[in-house]
Amino acid sequence: MALAGFQTKADLVYERLRDAILTGELRPGERVNIDALSRELGISKIPLREAVQRLTAQGLVVQPNPHAGAQVAPLSLREMRGVYLARGALEGLAARVAATTVSDAELAELQELHEQMRQRCTAGDTSELSALNRRFHAGIADATHYATLRELTDLTLLRVQHYRVGVRVEPAWGQVVTEHAAILDALRRRDADRAEMAARDHVEWQLGVELRATLDPSLIDLDDD
Repeated sequence: MALAGFQTKADLVYERLRDAILTGELRPGERVNIDALSRELGISKIPLREAVQRLTAQGLVVQPNPHAGAQVAPLSLREMRGVYLARGALEGLAARVAATTVSDAELAELQELHEQMRQRCTAGDTSELSALNRRFHAGIADATHYATLRELTDLTLLRVQHYRVGVRVEPAWGQVVTEHAAILDALRRRDADRAEMAARDHVEWQLGVELRATLDPSLIDLDDD
């Protein structure tokens, strides 16, 4: 887990720990050992503690009791459903609001992101599709002109990304692009009802895809009680 670049040390440490969690390098339930990481990275414990605090606020790290220390948040099928319930409600609301607030420039930016995804999908190039997908959804939240909706959207997308460490499925990017087109069309028409429905349907479809996928029981607790 090497450090490089020109960001502040605290930001850089946060990004490295976040990426290690999101890729599964640090597994759900694994202890975040501040002392060991400090030695490994050759840095003081202060930026590491700051990074852990940020990750805790985002739900990627938990500290169940002061004696056990920090650990990567465990994943469960039940909470996976909960994350998607929250995401559907939030993104439906964001699309509804954005239908009345989105500017022509913001629509053009969303259209450009959509076109990039469509072209890459057609070419079979999936290398940047996940990043473009997150930018598309974040762009809709931006178009509401409410910072809180953008912050909450970012948070739910982060939590969804964490769950995907334990989901074994080939993304259906063609369907993603088709559903994005429906959301865009509703935004372009300034149709708040259709925009909300299209966004909620998109999230519900995605949850269905992941529930039908192979879930790794070593990473996700499959007890659905």
